[in-house]
Amino acid sequence: MLFYKPIIALSAIFLLASCNSGSGALNRAVDDDDDKKVVTHPAVDYSKGRAMNQRLGHGINLGNSWESAGTGAHPDCGWGNCIQDEDFQIIKDAGFNSVRIPVRWEQDVDVNGVIDPIRLAGVKEDIAIAHSKGLAVIVNFHHHMNMNYAAVNAEKDSANYKEELAKFSSMWTQVATALNEFPDSLLVFEIMNEPHDIKKKAFVNEIMLAGYNAIRAVTLTKTIMFEANGYSKFGAIKQLDLPQDGNIIASGHYYEPYEFTHQGTADMYKCGAEITSSNLSQIAKDFKSYVDSAKVYFPDIDGKHSVPLNMGEFGAIGRTGSFCNSKAPSEAMRAQWTSYVIRAAESYGISWHYWAYGKTSGFQAYNQDDGEWFPEMKKVFDSFTSNPFPTL
Repeated sequence: MLFYKPIIALSAIFLLASCNSGSGALNRAVDDDDDKKVVTHPAVDYSKGRAMNQRLGHGINLGNSWESAGTGAHPDCGWGNCIQDEDFQIIKDAGFNSVRIPVRWEQDVDVNGVIDPIRLAGVKEDIAIAHSKGLAVIVNFHHHMNMNYAAVNAEKDSANYKEELAKFSSMWTQVATALNEFPDSLLVFEIMNEPHDIKKKAFVNEIMLAGYNAIRAVTLTKTIMFEANGYSKFGAIKQLDLPQDGNIIASGHYYEPYEFTHQGTADMYKCGAEITSSNLSQIAKDFKSYVDSAKVYFPDIDGKHSVPLNMGEFGAIGRTGSFCNSKAPSEAMRAQWTSYVIRAAESYGISWHYWAYGKTSGFQAYNQDDGEWFPEMKKVFDSFTSNPFPTL
């Protein structure tokens, strides 16, 4: 999710790497001037990525923490939602398989482009605790606004765009190097969260490839996750140029319909919207279209699957902490929407990470003030996490 603003980064060099599965060539996306043109891509053996996606399974986001604009000794506390060691056990006990940790690496980068060592050490500590509980982890670049802004204005200021692309690559080199000590089976690198408002697909693809190449220069064996433009809309995945690498995952976010899930978060989303039977029936149709599209554009050599898909964020605002207060969706309504979305995703083997665990302006599933899960949400999660993630 995207609500806040940027900081800076500095200097780097582009790193090129071959991938660990396939030729290293790209599966080219749809042309910018013809979004309806179907491009036939070489099939790839995505079995490694699919195995990691299965391992991620049922997950949840630790949002509004490391991606906050925090500084000093506890940079994950910038928005009042510090991650506590015991959170990982609570999440594990609820049956989740993994956590997604959004990180604002751009915050407090020094003049030489070196990432804040306190932030890096804190993230490493949280990854280690998660792993000690048997939880796999996704770590991303979240709220990387300088890169996104430069891409939005790339045609007007190509020099700044190239400079930010080099910085982005350098920062990924630092992160991948520092975190490569963790097991491949328990850590996924997500290149950049929610690219948005970027006019040409080519710029999004250059950002993704820069991150991918920086990571692959450090490790040939970690799973890498890609996201498309439009705040990581599933429908935009076909616009990506994916490397012919079998150890990757494509991630999308799902918050449809926005007037329900995001009511009160902007003037256009007024309070009081309710979920309808039509909205609920549309969810299954949406996910079928996403999967059908992925199979067309990025097929697996087995003739059955596509590039593995992850739902990195989805959620609906509730009454606790929401600007809408009593006009926000009831817990029963929020839980119903969540159940429909998870059921649709799991029917296609799409791993998922609910937004979010703790205090996130009404999206939270766990009530930190009372020390317990919201009951209706807990029922939904239990109905899925009590069973192994489906193998398709």
